[in-house]
Formats: sequence, C-alpha cells, structure tokens
Amino acid sequence: MERWKKEEIEELKIFYKENNIPSDQLVKDSLALVNFTSRFKERLKNKKIFSPKQVADKLFKLRKSGKLPRIRK
Repeated sequence: MERWKKEEIEELKIFYKENNIPSDQLVKDSLALVNFTSRFKERLKNKKIFSPKQVADKLFKLRKSGKLPRIRK
C-alpha cells in the first residue's frame, strides 16, 4: 500500500474541491470514483499508484478529521 506524502494529500484536497462532488456521493458511484482516481493520478505526475479504494479511504479520513473542504449539492 502506497504511503501518502503531505503534497499528495494537499493536492487531493484541492482536486476534490475542484470536482465539486461530495465524498459520500463519489464513493457510492464506483465509475465516478475510478474516473476521479485516474484523473488524480494524472494530475500528480508521479509513479505512485493509488487505487480507488485508497483514494476513498483517504477522503473519508480527511472528512472525519475535518480537513476535507465542504461541498454542498
């Protein structure tokens, strides 16, 4: 399992906010999560491979800790 660097976490939060899809909605839609993860990996431009499950887990951890930007739909 890949470890998250601080820069990657910050980029995930920025990318999440730009996509404007609440985390619970994103995780419930597997295709949306796969697409989000794929675009996030392209954005990072590094060799790390985060699975959709890893991205979903990180989003939920950030949300629970109050560090994920709020999105209302």
